[in-house]
Amino acid sequence: MKKNILGIAELLTALLLTIGSVTFFKACGEHEGKFMACHWAQNAVTLIGIVLSASALLRILLKNTGIKTGLSIGVFLLSVSVIFIPNNAITLCMMDSMRCHTVFEPAVIAIASVLAALSGVDSVLGLIKAGKSNEA
Repeated sequence: MKKNILGIAELLTALLLTIGSVTFFKACGEHEGKFMACHWAQNAVTLIGIVLSASALLRILLKNTGIKTGLSIGVFLLSVSVIFIPNNAITLCMMDSMRCHTVFEPAVIAIASVLAALSGVDSVLGLIKAGKSNEA
């Protein structure tokens, strides 16, 4: 359990990103029977959140240090990319007062940043551990 603290933290953060993006910090809803652009940003964040969650879960379950490190690096790269989805890769609504700007975008950036930090530390520690085992 102690060896998987970072992996568990990564999984919980990825789940928070995934579940939160469709519940408590979701983007703007349907408007007059149509979805605004921010809906597609929400879908992209949710989809990548699912992949992040699956990768973090595999990172916990697998035993091989090299594979665990590779998964952590993948989680790091994906979480950094999620930071740039709202309002960069996918445009949000025109009005800055809309929910997508005031709730969704800051929440995605904050949670993805935490996940990037966790997985970045995990990746570096894994690379150091792999380097030490190669020296022996």
